[in-house]
Amino acid sequence: MSTQRQRGASLFEFAVCAIVFAILTGLLLERILRYRAEAEREGVVHQIENMRSALLSRVLAAEVGGNKDELRALVGSNPVALLRHAPIGYEGEIDSVDTAELTPGSWYFDRKQQKLVYVFTRNKSFRAGTVERWGFRVEFIRLPTNNAKPPGTQPHSAGVVLNQVDG
Repeated sequence: MSTQRQRGASLFEFAVCAIVFAILTGLLLERILRYRAEAEREGVVHQIENMRSALLSRVLAAEVGGNKDELRALVGSNPVALLRHAPIGYEGEIDSVDTAELTPGSWYFDRKQQKLVYVFTRNKSFRAGTVERWGFRVEFIRLPTNNAKPPGTQPHSAGVVLNQVDG
C-alpha cells in the first residue's frame, strides 16, 4: 500500500497566480474607468442636445412672431434657463470662477464670459491632450447667403445657436 502525500502549491505557483490575478484586475479597472469616462461624455452631449432643442424652439417661436428683440436677448444667455429642470450637478451662475473650488462632474454658468461650462471628473482614462472642461455659448449666427438665388428670394434670417467654444 503506497501512501500518496498531498502537496500544496509551491511559493512559485502562488506568485504566478497572484501576478496573473493582479494583471487581470488592472485591465478590468482600466476598462471600467474608460467606460465611466465615455458614459460621462455621452451624458454631457445628451444634456447639450436638450439645451439646443429648447433653444431652437425658442428661436423658432421668436421668428414666427417676428420678435427680433427676443432673439437678441437670447444671445449670451444661460441655456440652462431654457430647461424645465437644471442638469444634475448644476452649480448656478458664477461671477468669478475659482478652479480649486469647482466640483468635478458639475455645470456652472460663467456670467463674465457668458459661457456654460461642464467640469469633467478627473478619470485617468481620458487620453493626453483632452481638456477637463467643455464650454458652450449662446451665439448669434448668420448663415452665408446663396449668390445663385433667383431675384426676389427672401434672405435667410439670422439664428441663435448653442456653440461649443472650447473642449
